[in-house]
Order: sequence, then structure tokens, then C-alpha cells
Amino acid sequence: MRTKNILKTFLYGVLFTTIIAVLGLVKTKVLLDKLGEDYVGAYQLFTQLFTYLSLVEGGIGASVAFHLYGPVHKKDTKKINSIYLGARKYFSIIGTLIIILGILLSFGIMFLIKETSLESWYVRICFILFTISSSFNYFTSAHAILYESEQKLYKSSNLNHILSICESIAAIVIAMLGGKLLLILVVFLIMSLVKNIILIFNSRKDHPSLKKIDKKLPVDMSFKKEANNLIITKISSLVNDNIDILILSSFIGLKPVVVYTAYNQIVNMIVLIVQRLNSALLPSVGNLLVAEKGKARETFYELNSLVFFIGSMVTVPLFYMLSGFIGLWYGEEYTVNSFTCLMFVAILYIGIIKIPLESYIRASGQFKNVRNCAIFQSVANVVLSLALVGKYGITGVLVATVISFLLGTFITFPMVICKKIINDKVGNYYKKIFKYLAGLVLNMVICYFINRLFVSINLAQWAINGFALFVASFVLTILFYRFTKETSFLKRVKLLTQRFKKSVGKN
Repeated sequence: MRTKNILKTFLYGVLFTTIIAVLGLVKTKVLLDKLGEDYVGAYQLFTQLFTYLSLVEGGIGASVAFHLYGPVHKKDTKKINSIYLGARKYFSIIGTLIIILGILLSFGIMFLIKETSLESWYVRICFILFTISSSFNYFTSAHAILYESEQKLYKSSNLNHILSICESIAAIVIAMLGGKLLLILVVFLIMSLVKNIILIFNSRKDHPSLKKIDKKLPVDMSFKKEANNLIITKISSLVNDNIDILILSSFIGLKPVVVYTAYNQIVNMIVLIVQRLNSALLPSVGNLLVAEKGKARETFYELNSLVFFIGSMVTVPLFYMLSGFIGLWYGEEYTVNSFTCLMFVAILYIGIIKIPLESYIRASGQFKNVRNCAIFQSVANVVLSLALVGKYGITGVLVATVISFLLGTFITFPMVICKKIINDKVGNYYKKIFKYLAGLVLNMVICYFINRLFVSINLAQWAINGFALFVASFVLTILFYRFTKETSFLKRVKLLTQRFKKSVGKN
């Protein structure tokens, strides 16, 4: 059952994320052409600001899931319902509070935009609508986390994916018909409300016990014990992933935000596709640490070899093809130099290779042991970004993100995992990592000479050249991993696939 749920969550995630990514490219292109840079930049700013409002939640969702792994494994319905009640109460308060804070923040939002042609009242109303629409998810978070703890995350995430697809289509149609951002956000709000109503209905159908909860059942909010540790981790995550646009908007303007978004949209598309693996694995890692802890070390190293393999195979061709696509799709005025492009790709690589690290920390509940790392990394990112943005612009904030990761997560997380979870020397982890990095460099050097043979003057040629370079990168990567005998994950993937086919056949 674990295998089936992992692959279901992953495959559904990859399928929907790919569709959403393609529609996202079309949506951004249409909005730029029909509405202009200010509208697109403002919408991106709304997204970043909401992520900071979500700090109120404090990352408690991870703790709720952690506390549910045991009762779900034991099928302790009473305990599950008790935690569910606590989570529902907690997240309802959080959702209401975020809406109030969003309304208050709207009155000062213009101070975060250096230059724009948009009226202040228009920006405020749009941001309030965006905040309300996004906050609806908190009122159904307890249902989504329950699915996650059961290793059935696809049942809630699929609804989110369908909503994203519908939102992209709606935005494209409205913009092409002459509608503006305000109308788009009104439609988004209605769609979000409908989606969350459907999630509640489905969850109650799949969990009949939720309809018959004893009114005298105690509300279990023990998950709040990790609040102090989780809020720091949450802040770090948000700062590292979302500070760039806020700094660019405040210090330079909305035009660099659009350029940043053009590249980051491609990077995020690939990160999201690969991180579907993380979403699928997290509940299963939690289950593994509860039921079969002896396999934790072996599985950890297999996951690392897998994600470094994927990282090398994907990021090398992307580095040589990314700016070419941006120039052909959005226009040459939105392209950046080679070093800046390399930094975007480095962030993609980081997003891929940190998957096993974050999965093991979250699934094992080791939040306290990475708290100081989270503080240091977020502070380092902000300080470096502010120091570099004035002179180096987009490049500066990207370099700050990469350096802060290397000094923070890349050092602390492996130490905690090796010492507290898998009982191994951290040096063994880094020996493997430097081996993988050597393969990455070799792959990049060879692909450099291959790429010089290609010329892309239109999207069709770009696609053909990109496919050829991707195939070359795949072959080079697989040869390197076979030569260094780091292909144990291939056996695991094959085994998982066989088990999945059998489980599907039985149904």
C-alpha cells in the first residue's frame, strides 16, 4: 500500500504540475501582452507578501502530520479524531487572523512598490481579494493533513492542481477578453471557495468517523509544543524562497520582478515537478521511521543518489537552453547574462538535492535541532541580499540565496540526520556528495562543447536542440553513476514500479 500511494501521489503530481507549468507560461505571456508589466509584477508581489502573512501559521502543519503518523499507523480512530479537532480549531483561527492582517497590510502595500502606474486603491483591493482567496485553504487544512498522514496526499493535492489549472485558464480568457486583474482575482476567489467545499465533502466521505465525533472527545493540540521551533524553520524557508521579489520590488522596481519571474517560473516548474517526489515520500518516510527504522540509512542514501542524479541530468541542459527560451518566448529584453542564469540553475539544483534532507527532518520531527540553522540562514540571506542588490541587482539576490544555503542547510541538516536518525558519520554523506558534484562538473563541460554545435532561431529549433542536449546529459549522467557504482536507486525504482503494477492489478 505504501508503494502504491507513493507512486500515485508522485505520478498525479508530475502530470498536474506539468500541465500547470505549461499553462503558467502561456498565462504570463498573455498577461504581459494584454495587461503589461505593472499588473504582472503586482500579482507576483501579492504572492510573495501572502507567503509572509502565512508565517502566522508557524509551520504547525508539519507537526500535525508528525503527530498523526503514529495513530494512523495504529488505526487509532479516537486519537486521530482528537488531533483533527485540534487542527481544525487551530487553522480556523489562523485563517481568520491572516485575512485581518492582509486587510491591514493593504493600506501600506504601496510603500513596497518603488515605481508603478497602478492606482493605490486598485492595488489595495486586489491584494485583499488575493489574501481572502488564498486564506480559504487554512479552513480545510485539517482535512488535507489527514490525507497526507495516510499517504494519500494526492486526494487533496489533486484538487489544488485542478484549481490552479482552472485559474490559469480563467486568467488567460479574461485577459484576452479585455478584463483586468481585479476581475481575475474575483473569479479566483469564487473558484477557491468551491474547491475547499469539495475537499470537505470528499474528506468526510472518506472518513466517516469525522461525522460522528463524540462531542465529549478532548481536543488534542499537543502538536503546538513544537511551535517555537517550527516558526523559526518556517521563517527561514519563507525568507530563503521568497525574499528576492520583495527586495527587487522595493529597491529597484517592478520591471526586474518581471525579469526575475520569467526565469524563476521555469525553475519553479521543474522544482515543483521534482518535489512531487518529496510530497509523495514525506508521509512514507514518516511511516518508515515509525514501522521500519532499521531501513532509514539505506533509504536515505538511495534518495540522495536519486536526487543528485536527477539534478545533474536536468540542470546542465537547462543552463545552456534557459536564456534562449526566455528570449524567444518573452523577448530579449527579459534575458540575463550567463552568470545570472547559472545562479538561477544553481537554485534549481539546490531545490532538488535538498529533498531527502527536508523529508527526513520533517518526518522525524527533528525541528528543534535545525532551529539555529534556520535563524542563521535567513539572516545571512537577508543581509547578503540587501548588501548586493544595489550594485548587482537580480544577480546579487540570487548569489545571496545560494551562499546562505551552503552555509546553513547544507552543513546542519546532514549532521542532524546522520547523528539523530540514521546513525552514520556525516563524512560518509559528504564523500558521496562531492563525488556527485564531480559528475555534475564533468557533465557540464562535455555539454558545453555539444551545445556549441546548436543554433536556435525559433522555438521549434530550440525544442529540438534542447531535447538533444537533454539526451546527451542523461547518457553522460547514467554512465558516470554506473562507473562510480551509485545506481542502487535504479533497483529501488524498478522494484517500486513492479509493486505498483501488482497493486494496481489486484484492484
